[in-house]
Amino acid sequence: MPGALLAAVLLCNLADSRITESSGLVASSAYDDLLFTHNDSGDTARFFEIDRSCRTHATFELPGVQARDWEDMSRGPGRTLWLGDIGDNSAARVNGVLVHRVAEPGPAEGVRRLSPTSYRLRYADGPQDAEALLVHPRTGRLLIITKGFAGGGIYAAPLPLRPGTPNVMQRVGEVTIPEVTAGDISPDGTRVVLRNYSAAYEWDVRGDDVARAMRADPVRIPLPASKQGEAISYSRDGRSLIVSSEGLNAPVQEVKRDAPPSTSPAAAAKPPAAPATEQRDRRGWLLAGLAGLVVLIPVLLRSRSRRSR
Repeated sequence: MPGALLAAVLLCNLADSRITESSGLVASSAYDDLLFTHNDSGDTARFFEIDRSCRTHATFELPGVQARDWEDMSRGPGRTLWLGDIGDNSAARVNGVLVHRVAEPGPAEGVRRLSPTSYRLRYADGPQDAEALLVHPRTGRLLIITKGFAGGGIYAAPLPLRPGTPNVMQRVGEVTIPEVTAGDISPDGTRVVLRNYSAAYEWDVRGDDVARAMRADPVRIPLPASKQGEAISYSRDGRSLIVSSEGLNAPVQEVKRDAPPSTSPAAAAKPPAAPATEQRDRRGWLLAGLAGLVVLIPVLLRSRSRRSR
């Protein structure tokens, strides 16, 4: 794992009175300063574009879409965003849950409308409550992690997803993390993280098999106390975790990693020194040259003296 995780740093507070339950959060795949977030159940089908000072730039609406219980959002291949209407506290959604794919917007202002592609998902073993949506950045494989007091199941959707018909998800594993509220896959696909109300749990991923990676023991990352932490995202460069919480004026915080020594600013600014053996060789040649001159000068002087007689 590249670099140790440090203490959380407060980026800003969500002062927009429309953002009262930041349940999904994701960093832009193209712009360092942009984040996207959406509310939990009770809002309309929309999400917000904010910067790292929590200033709201734009609101994006999804016409014709119902927001029954939006819980999480994720980046996907080809600069796409996926929004998960996957909450089901009473396990009563017998017709399944929904995810909506949109093209990731760039910097914008005001209210914009997007054209989503919607997919219905159905669990093979009956309705489940879930709050964590993962989309692999290369393969596009969609995973949902269910929420339970003693852990949850890992459910994989088929590839490719088909709009207009239920896509049956199969249980492919489980996690022992209690009350999972969000998750994300790093932009390069090498790490996966889940969170609950108090901590994050991270695994290294080899190949593209995220479910297999979560069979191992995770690294536990304490998270700052919050009213109800339900969102987590890797930063655009994958070097930090960004978290938010439900509640008005909720904090957005970043847990950063140490930079490896080879890429630290001080090392980058200073040219590399020559290897010690190379430096010794240079000193040896210099001394040898000086010694040769000491021997040669008297010889040249005597030769000149003989010619002048």
